[in-house]
Amino acid sequence: VVPNSSFLEQNVLNWTLSDDVVRSSVVVGVAYGSPTRKVQELLLKVASDHPDVLSHPQPVVLFNDFGDSALVFEVLFWSHLSTYLALRKLGSELRFQIDDIFREHQITIAFPQMDVHLYPTKPKLDSYL
Repeated sequence: VVPNSSFLEQNVLNWTLSDDVVRSSVVVGVAYGSPTRKVQELLLKVASDHPDVLSHPQPVVLFNDFGDSALVFEVLFWSHLSTYLALRKLGSELRFQIDDIFREHQITIAFPQMDVHLYPTKPKLDSYL
């Protein structure tokens, strides 16, 4: 806990500005039944091949969750990009490349789905009265 007076009376060193390496991520969900190891390999390839993604620290692919409608993966990567817009553009470029490589390998990016079961029996009218 740092008292507010310390910020007013002393110089504050912002340690996050001492290093220009920033981390970002791209989250993607693939359809159930997709080959998870292949998804990991392709995501790592896309991140590693991009010139603005640093090789050290290396990109990391995490299998985050068994979601409601998707197997959820996250690609963590580091870059020297200095503006928020440049980092957003990098994320966008990676998403385009992920879409391309997934299409090439017949891996489907998931979308929300719901199963509806209809039972063709007649309702009892007296249950509604």
